[in-house]
Amino acid sequence: MLNIYHFTVVIRDADANISDLEDKLFEVGCDDALLCYYNDTVYLEFDRESEGAEQAIQSALTNIRSAGFTQLVVQEGGVSTLSEMAERAGLTRAALSQYARNKRGQGNFPTPMYGVASGSALYSWREVAEWLYQQGKLPQSQYEIAQVASMV
Repeated sequence: MLNIYHFTVVIRDADANISDLEDKLFEVGCDDALLCYYNDTVYLEFDRESEGAEQAIQSALTNIRSAGFTQLVVQEGGVSTLSEMAERAGLTRAALSQYARNKRGQGNFPTPMYGVASGSALYSWREVAEWLYQQGKLPQSQYEIAQVASMV
């Protein structure tokens, strides 16, 4: 059975000013991704149909590499702020903050990995996704992406 997996790949060595970038990526098989820009950073938001999360991510990376790009980052494999993770999970920032302070949910929310002293704590998305999945707050496909992306 095929599932749809949503994930984001940052293409660090792509130039946002390449005029035919969208066509180039489409031609190599990224027809299921939305080409986006943040300042000069290029990224693709995929909705890839596949039998599993690992196959979805690996096939997307293979497609992008065949277009000549090598500096690829699967965004769901790293650390994020509570705001970013709330958006990813379809929750409000306030709700996720309540979970993080163990004021809601079953407790044992993952501890931050970085930035605690600066007030901008960063959490492992893999750990938070697992916790949210166990709480019934995250779909299985997003949970699988978080687990696989941290290994790529």
